[in-house]
Amino acid sequence: MTHDYALLLFDEMHERFGRRAGWPPSASLVSPFFRIIFEALGPEEAGAFFEKARQAHRKEHQVADAGTYQFGFAQYLAGAIDDSWLGSVRHVAAWEAMKAAHEITRNDTPDFEQYIDTAVNVCAEISRTHPGLALA
Repeated sequence: MTHDYALLLFDEMHERFGRRAGWPPSASLVSPFFRIIFEALGPEEAGAFFEKARQAHRKEHQVADAGTYQFGFAQYLAGAIDDSWLGSVRHVAAWEAMKAAHEITRNDTPDFEQYIDTAVNVCAEISRTHPGLALA
């Protein structure tokens, strides 16, 4: 399944950013972290986690635009997930990978949400083409 995710993510990046030579520098660096998230969680849970990251990212920008105290992406993401994430190795791997991917994109031109869109699309595609795919 790793091969499917990597290939589909490449295709999504190509659709969004064009030829690889024109990709933003962060694109090739974010991809391995998204792959870690997918492999740790599977398509459905990963898709939900990417959506929670989108919410956290938006919250971070809303707070920044309002000029109020900023807790940061990781805190907003922590607020979006539930207690089932405490202590699980696969959840810790996904959590750390998401924080790293977010940090990498902070100083690059595309907004992090563009990357989230690609990841969500890939998870949805794999869920459609491989229904019932579960983690080993």
